[in-house]
Amino acid sequence: MKKTVLLLSLTALCTANALAETEITIYNQNLALIKKSQTTDLKSGINEIIFDEVAQQMRPESAFIYGADIRVLEQNYDYAGINYSTLLQANLGKEVNTVRTNPQDGSNIFKRALLVSANQDSPLLKFDYGIETNFPGRVLFDSIPKELNSTPVLMAKIESPTAATKDLNLAYLTSGFTWQANYIAKVNNKEYLALLGRAAVTNNSGSGYNNVKVNLIAGNVNTVTQYLHHRMLKAVQTQGMLANAASFADEEAVIAAPTSLDSYYVYEIPGKTELKNGQIKQVSFITAPKVKYQKEGVINSSLSFSSTTKSAYKDVHPNIIYHFTNNKEDGLGMPLPQGKISLYAPDEKGALQFIGENMIDNKAEGQKVSLQIGKFFDVYGEGNITDISKITEKQFQKPNQKCPTIFTTYRYKATYSTKNKNKDTVHMVIKQPLHGQAKVIKETLAGTFTEGNIYEWKFDIEPGKT
Repeated sequence: MKKTVLLLSLTALCTANALAETEITIYNQNLALIKKSQTTDLKSGINEIIFDEVAQQMRPESAFIYGADIRVLEQNYDYAGINYSTLLQANLGKEVNTVRTNPQDGSNIFKRALLVSANQDSPLLKFDYGIETNFPGRVLFDSIPKELNSTPVLMAKIESPTAATKDLNLAYLTSGFTWQANYIAKVNNKEYLALLGRAAVTNNSGSGYNNVKVNLIAGNVNTVTQYLHHRMLKAVQTQGMLANAASFADEEAVIAAPTSLDSYYVYEIPGKTELKNGQIKQVSFITAPKVKYQKEGVINSSLSFSSTTKSAYKDVHPNIIYHFTNNKEDGLGMPLPQGKISLYAPDEKGALQFIGENMIDNKAEGQKVSLQIGKFFDVYGEGNITDISKITEKQFQKPNQKCPTIFTTYRYKATYSTKNKNKDTVHMVIKQPLHGQAKVIKETLAGTFTEGNIYEWKFDIEPGKT
């Protein structure tokens, strides 16, 4: 209690805080920007200022104080903590009380001693009868030294040309905070799904905060110091299984649409909230009840085309892929921060069941989202190269080249088949990597080249068909 009185009296003398406000901007990479402002009575000349309860994982080198018509002469981050070790170190060379048990009757024996040293928390004590190197008792302290703080503080010397009441602002970076977008997608029918996005904010900073303003930054920040210096002065538990098909149909987004900041987006949690140490807070920021999607099975063919080996694959179960486009026409059209999407679908009784999950990167408006959530159980395919024949062989020899270069063209015949034992029609895609100079000269189903020299065939396969 004496420690608290000392701090309060110093604050009253030097800062006279009338109002303190805290704002936390959290990035999704173990980083937060904390801004704290306090109204302070300054005297003319040099003032000692205390910003108390700063983050334990504060990066002191990132901290700066700003305000109207002031000059910061010095700032110090102090957090030795209050424990047995720091109390011993703070009382070196001072007299302390000691207590040990009387072996005769079990009573306490109190005696004063000089604390000479404290090596690895083992005190060396000088009594009037001699020096104890292995004292069989406890050391008692008269008070908590003022240089020890139960919570981290930032102390500063600030010069003011006049006596005035001013708003002083502290900004600094700290570790221990992060946030992640988590999405839940519910399949409504074969055409639409509902998408709910929640921001999960985690505080593992070692400090708790009450009544604070919280912003979330979506985007990968490489050089945060640039953001600090150019933008700061302008600024400011796990979900359980869903029970039925209507579980989140009526949940509203709490966080409004984001605002832009250079190449990033800022999500503002409305009002003020608390961030307890060790807490995970979830707040809804997207509710899209009718998002158009496509589901398909994809087989990535492993056929390779050599001059001698007839490559083959068998019983390959296609990947289950869900596609949707982030545009207004399809029910979205908003920034989608990187995060995990968990998919649920109703079973025959209407109860939602988990069917898979995957991660997405940051998706801007207009980008396509593709989610691989698993593999089809009762759809499978095979591929075979059934014939290899040499068509042409040409030799080229450049001047001063010892051996000729031989170009050989081969023709391959390959067959692909897919069986559907599912009760529903499945939209299938077979992807075949080909050499850049390859040509498809005949096919029973028209395909097309896509990016990366991938040749694709797309088709629907009905239940029970091959």
